[in-house]
Amino acid sequence: MATTLELTARTREERGRHVHALRRHGQVPAILYGYNTPAVALAIDAHMLERVWHRAGHSHLIDLALDGGRPRKVLIRELQVSPRTTRLVHVDLFAVNLREKLTVDIPVVPVGESPVVAVEKIGVLQQIMGTLKIECLPGDIPAQLTVDVSGLLAIDDGVHVRDVPLPQGVSLAQGVNPDELVVKVAPVRVAVEEEEEVAAEAAEEAEAAEEGAPEAGGEAAASEE
Repeated sequence: MATTLELTARTREERGRHVHALRRHGQVPAILYGYNTPAVALAIDAHMLERVWHRAGHSHLIDLALDGGRPRKVLIRELQVSPRTTRLVHVDLFAVNLREKLTVDIPVVPVGESPVVAVEKIGVLQQIMGTLKIECLPGDIPAQLTVDVSGLLAIDDGVHVRDVPLPQGVSLAQGVNPDELVVKVAPVRVAVEEEEEVAAEAAEEAEAAEEGAPEAGGEAAASEE
């Protein structure tokens, strides 16, 4: 059974430049909108939000209690983080209708080991798609989608979107190409790169030697001067 994640928030009056003071006091400004919910400005404790975010991401339902009222189901739609301080700057919360399907991006996680990568070590696993867009009811949103790579037996073998197993009640979102690659095995290029580096160094040494050698007739010309 999935763990229930909870957030508490209060409606806020702070706007514009006043939100800086809000952040200094350990609060994160937020906006709640979505199903049957007019846009409401909120303030949430930064430490609480960070803990919930690390567990929920964009795909886990959260019970949001606003001003001590009855909790409602929400998703974190967007989270802004300061690139300088890594502190949470702003969060958008989306109130969901449990009877209405949503389109969400779910993380794709490779599992297992490809023999050409783990045993023969002639290939490297490349993950081309980090997330996959799916459609389902809010209560059916999976935390992640797993892709078994143990069947990738040769260079250039791959797993396509159509091969990703989807839980019951979950389908690909409209517009997703089932023929797109999710992961593939690419050849290891370390040896080739090393050979190219050795060849380049040899060429540079030869060129330097040629530049340092005296030109034909150079010594005779000097003696004549």
